[in-house]
Amino acid sequence: MNIELGQLPDGDLALVCDASLPGGVKRIEYYRDQKLFMLVYDLPEHEGDLMHYELRDEVAEKVKKRSSMIIVEPDAMTGRPMGYYASLIQIGA
Repeated sequence: MNIELGQLPDGDLALVCDASLPGGVKRIEYYRDQKLFMLVYDLPEHEGDLMHYELRDEVAEKVKKRSSMIIVEPDAMTGRPMGYYASLIQIGA
């Protein structure tokens, strides 16, 4: 699965996935010190997915100004892209 971070024309940030995620994203945790995202799902048995690439400084500054992000992923039934907002929780200094 590939996940890319993008910015929409209105300034919102979006995580765009090329495959369906294992469950609805309950929240996105952003670890400021490490500049990493963790996707936390609405599934108690799934611990979440840590994104394994560090954000560049200029992108990290944009993320620090947000309280939510858009998740875009293919619909499991149709394969068409669908999007929804998820809370962005900032962790660290």
